[in-house]
Amino acid sequence: MREEAYRNLSAKLRGSVITPCSDEYEVARRVYNGMIDCRPDAIVRCADVADVMTAVNCARNEDVAVAVRGGGHNGAGLGVCDRGLVIDLSSMKERSASRSGHEHYTGRGRLHAG
Repeated sequence: MREEAYRNLSAKLRGSVITPCSDEYEVARRVYNGMIDCRPDAIVRCADVADVMTAVNCARNEDVAVAVRGGGHNGAGLGVCDRGLVIDLSSMKERSASRSGHEHYTGRGRLHAG
């Protein structure tokens, strides 16, 4: 059932879905702390906010655990989970500023605002 849900999810995204069958799965599931060895059912590499919302809705509908991975690292390995869905924001590196220039926004995948 979940395999079909992840195939359907992939068709709705600008980003990509990586599953254990994907060539890049082993690299994509790794986190900064090499002692963490979790194997999620799927990793969603989100391209935009709409992808994030679609991934969250899929996880809710499938009743699976969710881990969110930003652009940095987390020593405790909170950016990955076993048998769940990883929502990977590391591709979301956009940045913008308000018209006045007083407010700046960065995507969740950026390591710094510069």
